Amino acid sequence: MIYRRRFDPESGDSLARLARWLAPGTTVLELGAAAGYFTEWMRGRGCTVDVIELDPEAARAARPFARRVVVADLDAEGWEAALPTAEGGDAAPRYDFIVCADVLEHLKDGVRLLARLRPLLAPGGELLLSVPNVAHASVIAGLLDDRFEYGGEGLLDPTHLHLYTWRSLAVALRDAGYVIRAWDATDVTPYASEFRTRVEALPPALRGLLGPGTRHQTYQWLVRAAPGLMDEPPAPPVQEGGERVPVLLLHAADRSVFSLEGIPRGFIPANGEATTLDFAFAPGAGALRLLLADRVGVVTVEAFVLYAGNRELWRRGAPGDVVDAGPDAIPIDADRYALVRNDAWIEPRLEPGRAALVDRARVTLRWTGDWTGAAALAALTGLAEAYGSRQAAAQREIDRLKEMVEERDVAINARDARVADSLATLAGAERTLAAARDALARREGDLATLRADLEAADRLHDERGAELARMDAALAAQERIILHRQSLWWWISLPFLRLKLLFFRGRAR
Repeated sequence: MIYRRRFDPESGDSLARLARWLAPGTTVLELGAAAGYFTEWMRGRGCTVDVIELDPEAARAARPFARRVVVADLDAEGWEAALPTAEGGDAAPRYDFIVCADVLEHLKDGVRLLARLRPLLAPGGELLLSVPNVAHASVIAGLLDDRFEYGGEGLLDPTHLHLYTWRSLAVALRDAGYVIRAWDATDVTPYASEFRTRVEALPPALRGLLGPGTRHQTYQWLVRAAPGLMDEPPAPPVQEGGERVPVLLLHAADRSVFSLEGIPRGFIPANGEATTLDFAFAPGAGALRLLLADRVGVVTVEAFVLYAGNRELWRRGAPGDVVDAGPDAIPIDADRYALVRNDAWIEPRLEPGRAALVDRARVTLRWTGDWTGAAALAALTGLAEAYGSRQAAAQREIDRLKEMVEERDVAINARDARVADSLATLAGAERTLAAARDALARREGDLATLRADLEAADRLHDERGAELARMDAALAAQERIILHRQSLWWWISLPFLRLKLLFFRGRAR
């Protein structure tokens, strides 16, 4: 399995904490490099890095940043021989640091691997190691509720073959021949873990055992170790933190552009202590909104004040100053709100010009802490009432929407009937139009035939007119000949014409 992520050396995660123990310009053996994001960072720090990686795809991704990449199972034999040899001989190389980040829990025999790594360290070299903490409060709370469920990445990753507490890790290091030089840890509160465990729902005695002043909110143990003998492993420090509920103040030009980027945030303890938070920001916002928590529960707003510099502009509860609650923050009484979703909010009712002057907000909040006895009963009763009110309002809205849908369905059916009638009328009109088009086409054919007949008749008329004209001309010529022959001149000139004719015939011979 390849875990793809971006390495940020300034963050507080386990790899960034291990990196702060790593000296630049050193020789490093990295076990389980994944996609090579940490390998690349080490090379940028001048380190020479060799990599052992089980997954061939991950090995290919890490290869550009390493001197040598060996694809091997760390539980198997012989992978040490594939490492580059030390200068001037055949011995295995000696490393200033060996990084084994979240690897040990995936192996069949982690102690054996630790023992095999020890000869690979140069004099003064160190092993930098991290493992998940199976004694995290969320896992313990789940066990007390008869739950131990494997999931995706995290404390109970299904690829984890061994689970560690700080004591079992220290014993493994001691048995493999190491001495612990330093402990470190990443802390994740139970609700912020993948299990979303509500510590305020636990009995008070158990909260004390798993809360601040214990080691049960450690998510990963980090250790810096070197070869040596260790009698009694040193204990890591306890955590002073505890479950905290985040509170965020959104501010923007208007509500449509609210964003979670770069906004002020504070925390209140989950166990009932009232806490005052100050949020400072640049003036000019046209809208403000307070996100009360990241979980369902009951919060008490003891004070909510807005300032422009040192001048008070608005106070919750003052005459004329009103606070509006979102649909998921349901008022129980004057100060308490039941939060029925994890993005519930309240906001001051301010004119934009007045809101633009605000540059600081102060709120005093208390998260319902004791979930046992009368306090729990009161809080849960208020929450149940809020849920009931919300459910009734939701049911009324559902009924109203159903009525609207039914009315709309009736209107749609009537409209569909009208549309069907219109379509039928349109279909009849289209049939009539098609028949008219066919009749028109036939009439146009008849007209074309008639035009051809007329043209033929016109030609015949013209031919007959020409023939009549020729006949008239011939008749006129005949009439002239007849008239000429009937004249006196014709009879007088006839003997002379005969003589002329004989003369010409004679010459022709």
